[in-house]
Formats: sequence, structure tokens, C-alpha cells
Amino acid sequence: MEWKDLIVGGRKYCMAHLQPFELSYEVAEQQLSVKLEFGFHCFTDTKGHGQPLRHRGETRYFCAERHHCSQIADYLHKRFFKGLAVPFYVENSQRYYCLDLHDYAVFFSISKPQNTTNLLKLRVISAYEVAEWGRAKLPKGKPHNVRHILEMRNAGKSV
Repeated sequence: MEWKDLIVGGRKYCMAHLQPFELSYEVAEQQLSVKLEFGFHCFTDTKGHGQPLRHRGETRYFCAERHHCSQIADYLHKRFFKGLAVPFYVENSQRYYCLDLHDYAVFFSISKPQNTTNLLKLRVISAYEVAEWGRAKLPKGKPHNVRHILEMRNAGKSV
């Protein structure tokens, strides 16, 4: 999904950091391509304090804090592959992952497009700062190396 710059309250918010990009990693002695994209929740929330925005039938509100926190592309480029992530499930049983980066929580999913070899799609669902009191609400589970998660997902396995 490509996002266009937003004008909210007369101020322009650049969305360049939320454009899809692709990274390549060596995983299990093979080159693995990972296409990254960013979802609507990366710059909106449900609190109703900002300008209402609609996307694919969903109405949420622009959130300047989430927009700011979603500027994690530098991290994704430089340190993501060496990081840790915690797998967890949501109500609809779709597999999601949580990565806690300092005071940020980054929620993302990883899927393997059908009939592809060494290609994964990683969708950043949301990214936001987590206050100390909110850490207890983050998903629990055993952290895994991102490299291992990518290897398993590329093999079509859950973690």
C-alpha cells in the first residue's frame, strides 16, 4: 500500500517513510527477499482526537504520535534482522508478531505469497510508544531471533 502525504489541521504530514520497500537477507544459505509495507494503523488510532480518515471501509483518527513512531524504516534497514520478536495470536487466529524496540512496540505480520520461492511479505500493522504502565499489556511469549522467524515462515512453518 502506498500512502499519499496528508494535510491535517493545515499541516502537511509526509508519508514517504511509509512507502513499501524490499530488503534481502541471507537465510539458511539462500537469499531471501522481504517486501515490507505499512498499514493504516501506523498513523491512526480509535481515540477520536484527530481528523477522521477512512480506508477500506474502516474509520480511524489521525494520530501525530503514531505517525512519528512509524518512522522506523532506519531500524528496519539496519537492525531488524538481528533483533528479537515475540509470536502471538489474535482473536481471528491470524499470526502476528510483536517487537519491542526500546519504548516502541512494533506489531507486524509475515506471510508467504503462494507459488513464490524465497519471498516473504512483512506488513507493519502498527507502531507506537509504550508507556511503562502499558508494557504489561504487550503480548507475552518467548522471543525468537527474527532471522529464525523468517527462516521458518519461508519454509511455510509457524513459529
